[in-house]
Amino acid sequence: MRKRDLHILTSSIHTYTGDARFSVRHPEHSDDWDLRIAYVQKRDAGVYECQVNTEPKINLAIMLNVEDY
Repeated sequence: MRKRDLHILTSSIHTYTGDARFSVRHPEHSDDWDLRIAYVQKRDAGVYECQVNTEPKINLAIMLNVEDY
């Protein structure tokens, strides 16, 4: 989820955004889930949150900083 607009980007391996730069990677037999953003732009900066729908809910917020070089 992108926190600035509460937009759900992915759920499981499915993508729920019209922005094709976003995708999710989940290697077989792995507990890893990676949100990928191709061609990152300054406007992509902000807080992203990963959630696991358990009881209680598990979540991890990550701040993405984008810098010009």
